[in-house]
Amino acid sequence: MKIMWIIREAQGGMLSHLSQLLAGMADHDLVIVAPQHLQDWAAGRPFFPVEIGDRINAVQDITAIRQLRSLLHEHRPDVVHIHGLKAALITVAASRLLRRPRPSLVFTLHNNLPLPGNFFHRTVYTLVQRRLFRRLDFIITVSDAMRDQLVAYASPHRVITIRNGIPVDRFGQCPKAQARELMNLPMSARVVGLVARLISSKGISTAIKAASLLTKLIPDLHMVIVGEGPERARFENYASALGLSERVHFLGWRSDVPELMAGWDLFILPSLSEGFSVSVLEAMAAKLPVVVSDLPCMREAVVPKKGGYLVKPGDAPELAAAILNILKDPRRAEQMGEFNRQRAVALFGHERMIECTRAVYEGLSQT
Repeated sequence: MKIMWIIREAQGGMLSHLSQLLAGMADHDLVIVAPQHLQDWAAGRPFFPVEIGDRINAVQDITAIRQLRSLLHEHRPDVVHIHGLKAALITVAASRLLRRPRPSLVFTLHNNLPLPGNFFHRTVYTLVQRRLFRRLDFIITVSDAMRDQLVAYASPHRVITIRNGIPVDRFGQCPKAQARELMNLPMSARVVGLVARLISSKGISTAIKAASLLTKLIPDLHMVIVGEGPERARFENYASALGLSERVHFLGWRSDVPELMAGWDLFILPSLSEGFSVSVLEAMAAKLPVVVSDLPCMREAVVPKKGGYLVKPGDAPELAAAILNILKDPRRAEQMGEFNRQRAVALFGHERMIECTRAVYEGLSQT
């Protein structure tokens, strides 16, 4: 069976998801079509650069459609697995004029569908979505909350949830002292960690504001923010303006997240919207209590009061209060971390994600 992956611009949790999936497809004849910067990530697999960005760009998108149509005609895959909504738009347009037999189209929705603000845009958007999703043979969502959103546009029998998975055994192995050395932080520090793309929807400003509320109550508090993004400079300036330059540490993109998490006391993710966060699952595997936004997808991962707290998105005082509750009770924090680890092992290992995805491929190849 020949499979082609078509990937839009990918970073953060989506790229982590794809990395785990790629490692589980060693025995498949797999061709990857993605932006040029992902070529090294493709780890020697047949790779063809096609620039597919997040936003509409007429010239770039028309070029991508032409390139992709040529690649589909040349390679004749049995299954095309599309990652990202923009990639789905490009792929459906490119596949319309292909000769039969056409490949089966699988689409993974990694993030919530965007919700336009006014009535006209919502109406147009709904029409486009329904037309697009009708042309896909199978749709994978990474949370039940996203599936509930998507079935308004697609037949429920063609939509399945396969939650993100992580390599649980990579977490919880690094000594705490070594982790603190990696971050240049003393053992006495109380460390709150966050892993996210540095964009507004991840609630980074809320996290920084919460840190400013806590520093007088917890003199040895430090916040570690791991990730890159277009708004990094703005967040750094905001932290500096609040006098937190020595308390909030921006580490950029890191490949050693499992080791860094071993040096944290808890994990936070105050997102305003979310698909199904890989970093939350990683924190759970690292035996950390977690404080995350009260969003439908988060409720599928985090059990309130047993594994951490759910807080109102954008509410810095509530986030600060939840952090304080955990840090002032180390024994309870340890119990929450143990509960999260057990839950991650039972429900969110990457093996299940890989097996379910392979089953989708095999089922489509037999139709």
